[in-house]
Amino acid sequence: MKKVLLCLLGVLLLIIENSIINYIHIFGVSFNLILIYMTVIALYMDELEAGIIGAIIGLIKDMTTGGIFGVNALILFAISYGISHLRDKIYKESRITIFALVIITSLFDSMVNIATTSVVYNSYGIITLVIKGILMIPLINGLLSVILYSVSKDYVLKLKKD
Repeated sequence: MKKVLLCLLGVLLLIIENSIINYIHIFGVSFNLILIYMTVIALYMDELEAGIIGAIIGLIKDMTTGGIFGVNALILFAISYGISHLRDKIYKESRITIFALVIITSLFDSMVNIATTSVVYNSYGIITLVIKGILMIPLINGLLSVILYSVSKDYVLKLKKD
């Protein structure tokens, strides 16, 4: 039941991200709420469960946003599975840990998206992609993750108990 609720919450966050958050730009970039969500919940879940939820939400994101089909599913699966695999070796209750993990996952997401979309679309110059994808997006996602984790820490810690 918990897995179904986490998947539905991810779909709800995806709807919020696609309809509202994508129109909020900070320094020309928008933050990735789904990436933050999957990074945090993967710390408290089994590898396979986190990977499956990441893949499902990624596939739904691919279907709703367009682009290269399957890229977001693979990214979210890899991030969820990887963080969940390391969950016993990571101190989860620290804001600095959450900040660092979201920066690392945002860098991975940006690098894969830059590599796949620059080959297909060739829309921005390499300097713009590096500034936005490697500097701005990870920092904005990291700062937002600390704020969201501070607000929802009690709910996230309930995942650990269940």
